[in-house]
Amino acid sequence: MRGEPEVRVEVTGDRFHPGDEVRGAFVLPGGPPADADSVEVSVLWHTSGKGTEDLGVIHFEDWTAAAGTLPELPNPGTFAVRLPNTPWSYDGTLVKVHWVARVRLRFGASGEVVAEAPFVLAPREPT
Repeated sequence: MRGEPEVRVEVTGDRFHPGDEVRGAFVLPGGPPADADSVEVSVLWHTSGKGTEDLGVIHFEDWTAAAGTLPELPNPGTFAVRLPNTPWSYDGTLVKVHWVARVRLRFGASGEVVAEAPFVLAPREPT
């Protein structure tokens, strides 16, 4: 029996400002499994807490077996994306806004492994 595949993702910092470029890297140690369906890399924000959860994706790349692009997966791979002005990270009592770089590997009938690298998007301090 094989172990669960592993994915890793990291970003170059933990705090960014609107308009900054977030850079990161990802790796699937040992490569994607033979039954891999897709690998997705995204930079996104999502809310949690009371009420409807929202999500906004600002960067998305994927490599899929169905499209024949999985063999082209860079491993390790890198990404870079300019961050928008909003929404800022927020850690409130009722609602929270989280920013993450995410790698998702889908494999087999229903297998999925996700790795996330959280970071903060906050305005520059007034001078």
